[in-house]
Amino acid sequence: MNKYLRYFTLLFAVPCLMVASCKKDDDVDKSKVSKVEQSTIAGVNGPTSGLVNKELTFSLLWQNTEGTSKFDHLQDSISDHTTIIRLFALTNVADTAATAKNLNTVDYKFKADSAGTYYLKFYRADNSEKTVIIDTLTIK
Repeated sequence: MNKYLRYFTLLFAVPCLMVASCKKDDDVDKSKVSKVEQSTIAGVNGPTSGLVNKELTFSLLWQNTEGTSKFDHLQDSISDHTTIIRLFALTNVADTAATAKNLNTVDYKFKADSAGTYYLKFYRADNSEKTVIIDTLTIK
């Protein structure tokens, strides 16, 4: 009988320990987890005209208000002669890896393969059409 009692105790104790060890930790501060999020493009400086197949460089100002973000990548999507540009940053990074607080710059390269008028739309983090910065570029 003692043998069965040990067996049943073990049979119930192991699953209970497994469930207890797999319990989600409620103490983890989810706000401190790093993730890639869209950042605000606060300003654009670049040419207003260019030549076909010649690369043009635009200097983008982006905001790092809290001082805990680091530039990750630029994402652009092209439809006809309109290019939409969004900036993404890694949030909640250690102070030593973060970009300087407030405004920072990053370069965006653009090259047109045909002549015409191009519209470059630089979006803020809220993705609102009301706050987008639009540059008109004439390519000859």
